[in-house]
Amino acid sequence: MKEITSTSNNLIKEVAKLQQKKYRNELILIEGKKAVDEAINAKLEIKYIFTLKDDYQNYDTYLVTEAVMKKISTTESPANVVCVAKKPIYKTADFYNFSKIVLLDNIKDSGNLGTIIRASCAFGVEGIFLFGDTTDEFSPKTIRSSAGNMFKIPILKVNLAEIKEFKKTHKFLATVCHSNKFEYKNTKENMIVMFGSEADGLCKDLLNLSDDTITIKMKNRVESLNLALSAGIILYELQK
Repeated sequence: MKEITSTSNNLIKEVAKLQQKKYRNELILIEGKKAVDEAINAKLEIKYIFTLKDDYQNYDTYLVTEAVMKKISTTESPANVVCVAKKPIYKTADFYNFSKIVLLDNIKDSGNLGTIIRASCAFGVEGIFLFGDTTDEFSPKTIRSSAGNMFKIPILKVNLAEIKEFKKTHKFLATVCHSNKFEYKNTKENMIVMFGSEADGLCKDLLNLSDDTITIKMKNRVESLNLALSAGIILYELQK
C-alpha cells in the first residue's frame, strides 16, 4: 500500500476538486466505508482508495494522514476511507421494463434527494428519473444521505421528450398537495410516481402527463410534510 503524507500532493489536489460539481464530469467522490463498500459491490470502476488504516487489496490504495483525509473530505469529521470512482452510466432504454420508477422534479436539497433514493431502494423502486433543475445526484451530500444505496439503483437525468416515451408503457401518478384522492389502489400496472419540490410542486408539463393523483391525508391541520418523508410514506403504501 502506497503512502501520501502531504496535502500538496498533486493527486490529492485533483481529488479535492471532485468536491465541486464542475469537476465531476466522469469521476465522483465517495466517502465512508459503507458507501465505498456499496460502490465496490455495485462493481463501479474504482480509480483510487484513500484510507487511514484499512488495506483494500486489488485496488489502487493509498495510506494517508488525517490532514490529507481532511483535505479530500467534505465533512467536518472526515471518514476513515474515501474513494474515487467512475460515474455509472445508464440509458433511458434501461428503464422501459421497470415496473416502478420514481421521477423527481426540480429537487434542490441534496439531503432530500439522498433520502428519497434510500427510500426508493427500500420500497421496491427499480429506477429514478431526475427532471428539471434537480441537484447533482453525485454530490457527496447526496451519496451520504442515501447511505450508499444510490449505487443499487439506476438514476438518470431526463428531458420531457424522453419522459413522454414512457406514456406508452407506464401509468403516470402525480403526488400533489391537494386532491380529493387520499388513497390509491395499487395495481400491477407499470407506473412512474412523480414528486415535485416542496416549494413549487410538480411543474405544469408533468402534471399534464399524469393519469392519476395522490395526496397524503393529514390530521391536526398540518398543511405539509417534508418531501423525503412524503416520498417514503407514498412509496411504502405503493409496495403493499
